[in-house]
Amino acid sequence: MTKTVLRHVVMLGFKDGVSEGVVQEIVERFVALKGLVPGIEALEWGVNNSPEGLNNGLSHCFLLDFATEAARDAYLPHPDHAAFADWVGQYVETVTVLDYWAT
Repeated sequence: MTKTVLRHVVMLGFKDGVSEGVVQEIVERFVALKGLVPGIEALEWGVNNSPEGLNNGLSHCFLLDFATEAARDAYLPHPDHAAFADWVGQYVETVTVLDYWAT
């Protein structure tokens, strides 16, 4: 039987002048959410390396898996997620979020 998961994709593009150290801290804080917020089944991330030039200023992608919409919906207002979102906003120029069911 194939497992179905709700994918929550977050793509970030940073403001000019954001240092590599700050970007690394952003990645570390985002990844830490898996241990802080119940319901995140998996979390992976990566840096764009597409040669197509169609990333529209987005450089980092975070992929979170949830078993249910209820788990995703509980993640969104969770205090640790909200605190991260508030903090990271000062460094982010562009954010794109897309959710979809994957098998």
